[in-house]
Amino acid sequence: MNNIGKLLLALMLTTGVSATEKSICGVDDRVPSSMPKIGRLLGKMSDPGGCTVTMISKTCAISAGHCDSTFGIAQFNTPPSRNGRIQHPSARDIYPVDKANSEWTYSGIGNDWAVLRIGPNAETGLYAGDVQGFYEVDFNGPQNGDLIRITGYGLDRSDPERNLAQQTHTGEVVRLRGSAMYHVADTMGGNSGSTIIRESDQKIVGIHTNGGCYSRGGSNAATTISNNQKLIDAIRSCLAEEALLSY
Repeated sequence: MNNIGKLLLALMLTTGVSATEKSICGVDDRVPSSMPKIGRLLGKMSDPGGCTVTMISKTCAISAGHCDSTFGIAQFNTPPSRNGRIQHPSARDIYPVDKANSEWTYSGIGNDWAVLRIGPNAETGLYAGDVQGFYEVDFNGPQNGDLIRITGYGLDRSDPERNLAQQTHTGEVVRLRGSAMYHVADTMGGNSGSTIIRESDQKIVGIHTNGGCYSRGGSNAATTISNNQKLIDAIRSCLAEEALLSY
């Protein structure tokens, strides 16, 4: 095994939970992207990789609950990786996660989510949602056949520059069961926490959490916001508290 192969293996073993289970549907159709509202979560700056986070307001963001070990910092506008290793953005694009005022849970497909409070940047004093922008959450559920987009920081075995750097892909919702959603957008370990964004209106309808795709079929899995009342309540609580506080 060459050095890049060894590095990727190490990253797969240390990135997120069940990293090898997040999978490609057929062939890998992900392409590099630069969406400022979507960031990378790390437990600390020295971590080799982490999860994905999306801003939904000035200070509120959502991710996957099983990513709790990465709730340290949120990085936006990240550069391509170098020799398979993540590269950090400017200090002005790094924000602390206020873990004490965040809420999360994970107990299987359909109930794996996190609503995070993101603190101000240490240099600028500005909040991520004001600088990077944010997506609107839709509490109405998606439908089978909806075209959705997943953007995040997944592993990439074929291109060192793309490994754990931001990439994006679209796919369809193929099945809905309670608060679980199954889809065929390409993902890999590190995509955990990526939001499910409906292409027709660019609103968030879910959170990607699990793999299941392979070269000849299968589907990946997510938590649907509309059918998870505790997640809805946590999102509304975060937004309401933000409105009451003077930042």
